[in-house]
Amino acid sequence: MSILHDIVINTKAKLEKQKLLLPLEDIKSQLSELNLPKGNFKTSLMNKDQAIIAEIKKASPSAGIIAEDFDPVQKAKEYEEFGAAALSILTEEDFFLGSIQYLKDVKAMSTLPILRKDFMVDEYQIYEAKLIGADCILLIASILSDAEMSSFVNLAEELQLDYLIEVHDEHELARVEHFQNAMIGVNNRNLQTFEVDLQNSVRLKTLFSQKNIFVAESGIKNQNDLNYLKKNNINVFLIGESLMNGDFA
Repeated sequence: MSILHDIVINTKAKLEKQKLLLPLEDIKSQLSELNLPKGNFKTSLMNKDQAIIAEIKKASPSAGIIAEDFDPVQKAKEYEEFGAAALSILTEEDFFLGSIQYLKDVKAMSTLPILRKDFMVDEYQIYEAKLIGADCILLIASILSDAEMSSFVNLAEELQLDYLIEVHDEHELARVEHFQNAMIGVNNRNLQTFEVDLQNSVRLKTLFSQKNIFVAESGIKNQNDLNYLKKNNINVFLIGESLMNGDFA
């Protein structure tokens, strides 16, 4: 079994416990009282020569601990100064050592729109994302059926959340390219082997005929990588480890 399979199984098990602590109806009730604004994640990436979604994460299964001295609020401040267009914050607790609280803390001090980076397998998480202040959610094609994807897209639009649909290959791209309001992200990391290849974004970009915002994810280490992707008509990038480590140059 893949690490992705393990994450999904673990996420579903934890959700069953979370629903007992905070039932979905309670979240819906809180949302009805708060009248939260529409997210502006997607618009923050538009009409730019290059737009960087800067990721805040403490660890990952492929890299292990990325930041021992982890301060998400301080990192968000650094990213703002760096010129990031938006933020991505890991909230998955067990494999990435993320937290919903990290997102809440950053939201309280930053004006940048935030992607909740997690493994969405239940509508509960989408309502929860809205409640904690996320502007955008991640929908991973490889862990969702067509029916689930359509249902989650509809719910995100109802809640006025933007959504980034992540694909890994041609088959997944073909499944989701009809979602006109989606941002399409190509993960350059093979989640079976953890190998990274920027050519994956370049190859899928040539197959993509729609006008959606197209995002290259994973394996972007420096400005040379950005320039290479930009030459291939990609100008939105999600960058994590190299920014977290301070290695991006």
